Amino acid sequence: MTNRRLHPQSNAGLIANYQQNWKRSFGADRSPEHWLLQRDITLHDLPYTHSLLQTAYIQWLLEIPSSIRKHLKCVMLYDYKGECLEGLDKLNELGTATPLQELVQRVLSKRKPVWDEETEYAGKVAAFPIVSRYTKELVGIVQFVCEESDLLHSFALEGWVYALRTHFYREFEHLFVEEMYHTHRMSEREAERREVLYYVMRHIHDRIDVDSVLSQIIDGIQRLVPDTIVEVYLSQDHRSENPNVKALVFKSWGDPIVMEAFMKGETCTANSDAGFEVAFALNGKQGSYGVLKLIFAQEQPETSDLQVIELIIETAGTAFENARLHEHANNVIQELRLINELTKRINQSLRLRDVFDDAMHELLRVFHADFCMLLQLNEDKSLFEVVSSNMAEYVGSSYSTQKGLFGYVLNLREPVIISDSEDHHIERIQMIEDLGLRSIIAAPLFSGGELVGIVAVADKRPHFFTYDNFKLLQMLSAHLGLAIANATLHDRVKHLANKDQLTGLYARHYLDKQVNRQQQKDFCGSLIVVDIDYFKQVNDTFGHQIGDKILVQVSDIIRSSIRETDIASRWGGEEIAVYLPQLNTTQTKKVAERIRNRVEQETDPKVTVSCGVAEWSWQDEKVSVETLFYRADMALYEAKKKGRNVIQIAVGEEHV
Repeated sequence: MTNRRLHPQSNAGLIANYQQNWKRSFGADRSPEHWLLQRDITLHDLPYTHSLLQTAYIQWLLEIPSSIRKHLKCVMLYDYKGECLEGLDKLNELGTATPLQELVQRVLSKRKPVWDEETEYAGKVAAFPIVSRYTKELVGIVQFVCEESDLLHSFALEGWVYALRTHFYREFEHLFVEEMYHTHRMSEREAERREVLYYVMRHIHDRIDVDSVLSQIIDGIQRLVPDTIVEVYLSQDHRSENPNVKALVFKSWGDPIVMEAFMKGETCTANSDAGFEVAFALNGKQGSYGVLKLIFAQEQPETSDLQVIELIIETAGTAFENARLHEHANNVIQELRLINELTKRINQSLRLRDVFDDAMHELLRVFHADFCMLLQLNEDKSLFEVVSSNMAEYVGSSYSTQKGLFGYVLNLREPVIISDSEDHHIERIQMIEDLGLRSIIAAPLFSGGELVGIVAVADKRPHFFTYDNFKLLQMLSAHLGLAIANATLHDRVKHLANKDQLTGLYARHYLDKQVNRQQQKDFCGSLIVVDIDYFKQVNDTFGHQIGDKILVQVSDIIRSSIRETDIASRWGGEEIAVYLPQLNTTQTKKVAERIRNRVEQETDPKVTVSCGVAEWSWQDEKVSVETLFYRADMALYEAKKKGRNVIQIAVGEEHV
């Protein structure tokens, strides 16, 4: 239909009447072209002819030459009932509406042209009927009012009336041509819809990955409505490279129609500055997965198009759900493989530092993130200390356990996911701001039920991590915590094996090993062997419990009298050996004297000690650990012979 049609419903009725007449009068063997040329107006069609008459009248009036039109005071058009359709304003200007309308009534009754002979316009007014082609039904009336009577006859008015009828039938034929064209286009459109629907239905279930399903949906809809903008909004659980796929954001700045469609699980419509918007919920059997939004910029879509799109979306929801389930199954298999690989790798080493470093590299590989950090809890200092990171400058730094992200995880004792750090209420950490990190997942590490650390993975892109990533880190953190517990237990056992349980000093075998190692890289070193004088009498007098107390006191004095690099060990019974790397006997004697003096002053009950000192240097022939201990022990024997509570240097080692 064109805009000049004033009554489209009337036109539809006109066509319906003539289609029935055609079948009834001519049968199905006549071509549409022959039928169109032979068709005529019937009595039942008259109520639908007003718009055709008015359009024909306007075009016909423009064809009357100006030389004739200037002598015509008024040209009026009436319908088949004699009601004025055009020229009423001119009629009112003449002020002779009643006489002229009487002339029209005479035409209605006689069905032939009438000339006025009685009014003040005698000989200057004429009315002509407009009749149908074959049935001669009165379709309308055209009335002329001229300035002079003789001019009225010279204008060949019947010819002009015939021209008006020709215009009328041309509009009549155009109406049918347009309707036939519209029917043809609708038929083509329906065939196109069926083709698109068949294409989508056929191929959408062939895809087992989410991106392919989404591409099929978008491609099918764009084929159906080419000038439409198609957008797909999915939850954060899925990332796509397709530019038409966006994240479904439930924020104040989110798209309201998208949020409404997702929450209700149904189709929603709205008008916006961009055009007419339609949002379809992408539903499966297990729930809603997202929203497909269409923006019609030009005009509101046809209902039939929306029905086909809705059918595509319903099918797509099931296909999308199947693809998601398939991907989820693959992800579970992949996660199990990753957990197995990570567990194997971090359990290959029992050194805690290696466990942290291996876990950090593996997590970066799994999550493809920009940043990874492992922190260990230092309860004494109430700090989290960075023990491993892919950015070395942060290793060794510390963060409070009372505030910020890590304090929040400590208090919560559960994993945390932050989609965009700029929107989160947790107090910002300077490190996160410096690196521009937006997406963060962090999980606590437990060992024996106690929180011992935190693992954090982050990326500069907002909404980078999915809920599946969050769950995976939660599972990996449990295995990482177990590996840390194993490494910590190994260090503790190793530490206990190297320590004397009573004094807290190193065991003799540890001292032997360390002296051997020091001799391979140092140029000299000294050994002090300390023995508590008359220790048997102390046990006999005060009992073994007091004897043990005296032994602990002497051990504490020795530990606080030497450097951190020096090694003190319980040599056996009441004897304690101290190795001092890179010190000669003169320097070592001063240390021994400090120990002897403090023991005499600080022990309770009071005891004294005797010390034997021996050294080795690079100038000597290779001195074994056993030889060094023997020489220091001989010096101790000499100190005992001199009356105890003295220091003796091994023979030949006194420095001047």
